[in-house]
Amino acid sequence: MTWDTHHSASEKLAIEAEGARRAGNHQRAEELYRQAGAQEAQAFTALPNDKQRTRGVTAVSAVALSYKGREYATAERLAYECLGQGQLPFFAERQLRDLVQMIWSARAAETAGIRFAPGDVLISVKGGEIIYGGAPLGLITQKIESIQAALFRTVEMLLHRPLRKRGGPDADVQSMFRPWLFQAPAGSYQFAVRVEESRQRELWERLDKPKVADVTGTFFRVLRAAASDPLRELPAVVPDEQYRDAFLNLSRNLAPSPGRKSFERLEVHDASDPYEPVASFAVETRQLLNAALRKSKPADISGEKPLTLQGILRALHLDKDWLEIATTDPPDHVHIDKAGEVLDDVIGPMVNRRVVVTAVRRGRKYFYRDIELDE
Repeated sequence: MTWDTHHSASEKLAIEAEGARRAGNHQRAEELYRQAGAQEAQAFTALPNDKQRTRGVTAVSAVALSYKGREYATAERLAYECLGQGQLPFFAERQLRDLVQMIWSARAAETAGIRFAPGDVLISVKGGEIIYGGAPLGLITQKIESIQAALFRTVEMLLHRPLRKRGGPDADVQSMFRPWLFQAPAGSYQFAVRVEESRQRELWERLDKPKVADVTGTFFRVLRAAASDPLRELPAVVPDEQYRDAFLNLSRNLAPSPGRKSFERLEVHDASDPYEPVASFAVETRQLLNAALRKSKPADISGEKPLTLQGILRALHLDKDWLEIATTDPPDHVHIDKAGEVLDDVIGPMVNRRVVVTAVRRGRKYFYRDIELDE
């Protein structure tokens, strides 16, 4: 049989698997993914060596499908076989190594009795001060906090809960959707986040709660829409204006600032589905997000011209409606009022980091309009 025959059969099985997964039939979905992976593996063997790109795409697809079917030993063996044969394009070798790392983590987790929901959030930070396999700790810690905040906000949105303005997620959300951090193969700098499946998943879903497996899919759609077209695509994914504003602010925290050299780009994609679009956050993405945020705010009818203040965020008390930054030019501590609208998980990672605050000045007092990271 030819590559086309096996590949077409694999595509059909993968579509059926996705339908079963969305219907909540996880066991059936995994079996279909395993069958799809087996067909794609046969498609790979049917290809001649000179079809390098097609071989690369097919190899990654075969391993990813077996991985989705939780057939980890088969997926790992197939990845090694494909890599060992050589004559694969660079993108395929890199994606296969990413998948091998995820397979190792999944096998170790299942040995410990832990299962993870489909969807492996792979975050890559590139350029600037980032070196191969290394990055400033403070920078990566801030990005991890923003990713976790966006995941929890996704869960709360799917639960149709009112927007949380203070404190962390409720206990039920934290127990049902517990994110884990994994090392990933060295690129520029990469790390992976996965969501643990609770042993009470079936009870949760019988109570008409969002399926655990749907959380990461929605999370990816939110970030891709925010990164590509926040004004037109994001409202279709996040209809609620308050949640949309929260995601715009959290997404802006992922993008670099103009003129800074700490990093140049952050990318988020699903390592278990390498051909899904990547959410890419660069300087131009921040500019798009700023434009969307300005449009979401009510028009300022006071006629006052906003000014920008740059410095280190040193203190805040949102319940009392203020924050304070330490500026260097000139050296000063600037107290800014009316800051209570900022969300905890948006401003939390900014403490003791460089920020840009937009404010208006009335006499000797400053009044808050916006805040963003300056890195």
